[in-house]
Parts: sequence; C-alpha cells; structure tokens
Amino acid sequence: MKKVIIIFSLWLLVVNTFALLTLNRFNLKPDTAYNWINPDEFSQEKSWDIVSLHSRWDSSWYLDIAKNGYVFKGPDQLSNVNFFPLYPLLIRWAGFIFGNNLALVSWVLSIIFLFLAILYFAKLVKEFHSEINSKLPIILLLIFPTAFFLNAVYAESLFLFLSVASFYYALKRKFLLSGFFGFLASLTRIFGLMLFIPLIWEYFKNNKLNLKILPLFLVPLGTTSFFLYYYFKFGDFFLYIKSQIWFGRTLAPNREHFLLFSNPATANFFLDLVFVIFAIIVAYFVFKRLRASYGIYMLSVLAIALGTGTFMSIGRYILVLFPIFILGASLKNQYLKHSWILISILLFSMNIILFVNNYWAG
Repeated sequence: MKKVIIIFSLWLLVVNTFALLTLNRFNLKPDTAYNWINPDEFSQEKSWDIVSLHSRWDSSWYLDIAKNGYVFKGPDQLSNVNFFPLYPLLIRWAGFIFGNNLALVSWVLSIIFLFLAILYFAKLVKEFHSEINSKLPIILLLIFPTAFFLNAVYAESLFLFLSVASFYYALKRKFLLSGFFGFLASLTRIFGLMLFIPLIWEYFKNNKLNLKILPLFLVPLGTTSFFLYYYFKFGDFFLYIKSQIWFGRTLAPNREHFLLFSNPATANFFLDLVFVIFAIIVAYFVFKRLRASYGIYMLSVLAIALGTGTFMSIGRYILVLFPIFILGASLKNQYLKHSWILISILLFSMNIILFVNNYWAG
C-alpha cells in the first residue's frame, strides 16, 4: 500500500505540474517565450516533409555556413560567425558527395554521430562502470528532455560522440586518440575546450610528466585554430566571443532574459532554472560517487554556460554532459530513478512538440 501511495503521489505531482506548464507554454500563435522571437520568421508551418521538421532555429546558421561559408555582417549584427566550424564543414563535404540537399545530409550526419556516440558511451560504461547496466545510461540519455536535438540539424550529436570518445581513450590511457578526438570536439563547440582540464587530470592520476602528455594539447589547439582563422579572415582573434554578445550572451547578467512578460516566458524561465539546479546537484554527486574528472568537466561547462549571463539553452547544453546519465543509472532508490524517467519523458515529449512547431525549445 505504501508503494502505491508513493507512486500515485509522484505521478499526480509530476503530471499536473507538466500539464500546468504545458497549458501556459502553448498559445497556438507565434511563440512569445522571448521578446526577440519574430512571429514572421518563427511560426507554425504544417508539412509532411520529415526532413524539414528537423531544421529549426540554429539549424539555419549551420546550413548557411555549409552553403556560403563564414560571413561577418559587422558589429551588433547577427552573423554566422557565432558557430563553430566542424559540423557545417562536414555538411558541406558530405553534400558534395551525396547531393546538395543540405538539410537531408545534415540530418543523416546527426543520426550517424548519434549512433557513434551511443556506441562509445556503451563501451565507456561497460569497461569503466561495470556495476551499471550499460543500456540504462543510454536510455536516460535518449529520453532526456532535450534529446531531440541529437536527431536535429544541430551539432549536439557530433559533439557528444567526440567528447565521449575523448574521455574513453583517456581512461584507456590512449592519449594520442584522446587528444585527437578532443581536438575535433573543440572545433565543434566552445565546450570542447573544457575537455582539456579533465583529460589532464586523468593523465596525472597514473603518469608522471613526460612526452605522452603532448597529444592532450591538441584539445585547446582546435579552438585556437578556429580563432586564428577569424583573425586572418576578419582581423579579430576574439570575434567569436564578441559575437556572443550580439546574440544576447554577456558575462554580466542579461536583464532582458529575466523579464517575464507572458505565461510562456514564465514557464520557459522556470524550466531553465530547474535545469540549472538539476545540473549543479548532479555535478556534486558525480564528484562524490563517480570520477573527479567527470565533475571537473561538468562544472567547467556549466561555468561557461552560466557565465553568458542567461539561462537560455541550458537544457541543451547539459544534454551532452554524459556523466549525468551514468549517475542516473547508478541510483539505488527506485522511486527516485522512476521519477527521473517519468519527468524526463514528459519534458522530452513537450520539447519535441515545441521544436517541430517552431516554438523555442532550447
């Protein structure tokens, strides 16, 4: 009887909270979650085209880079210089081989990288966390609230694959391969640069300083080479950092994103705040129960994400933090584990509905 009461109470709380947020998040008109959303550009468009529904929001920037290369429109103007190069470069190269339908090519690439990410994730869990069912972390990853981005025209699945592979080879003491994958990761997202710190930590756990450490310096070389490209092409080494400001991300708190003018904005802010609290709590227990390098990685990524002065997209940013799902799979409390799964599935479903209907979903 006690278990029935607990399950029922959790279900009642979760489902009704979800229903309330959903009621206030949808309005069947152009999204009002942020006041910069242009209703003429981001509105619901019904279509049976399965490819196009995977291309929303930032997808257009990746496709623009793949088609036209980097273009800087000047200070205070939104330009594609705000996005790292590896994913759009792969789209362009694959487009030459498989045709010019770049949306299709990029979607297929995301699916391929998601498969590789899952493959490496399963290997990492099986070899270094043998006490955990290796399938459960994958399931938790795939039902995470923002997991649809792994199947969209976004760089998330590519980055997840490269970051997991880099960690996997570091744990196997194969630092050349670790550095190589870390180099590619730091050409994919700014978060890739943060891999350098936990990888160095893993190196010094079992090694003294010698030449074997050199491949790990490939990791910061990826981001540095990208910034050098901007210096030679546009004359500004820090152009990427400046472009973050023009996209509304600054080191100081961005007051605009904390103003709540509508029910959808309130619901969106609440969800982002929950993601932040969740990530911080998980990072603490990752440090305590798993590996220090995992915790270092999570905290460094969170520091960059939260240092932009806004919670915007935080749910998508923590999607690639794979230690979250290892910790979730290791939970012994079944009520907590099942609550995690239920909440994740509900929010995952909501975000899919939001994303495909051109509503902001992270």
